[in-house]
Amino acid sequence: MKMRELLIKYRGKRTQKEMAEKYGVSQQLWALWELGKSAPKPHMMKRISLDCKKPMEKIFFDVFNQ
Repeated sequence: MKMRELLIKYRGKRTQKEMAEKYGVSQQLWALWELGKSAPKPHMMKRISLDCKKPMEKIFFDVFNQ
């Protein structure tokens, strides 16, 4: 699965705005992550990884293997 698919799956029924508020970023930035047009900074990748209980390397595989 690609980063964007995993982020959308992790978001579930929550809105992009809710996720953005949870992580202290703008809704627009969260949307860019879901579109695969941008990637979170490493510290944010780690936080998301811990929250979804999936290895950072799995969620952000496409970022690490470009």
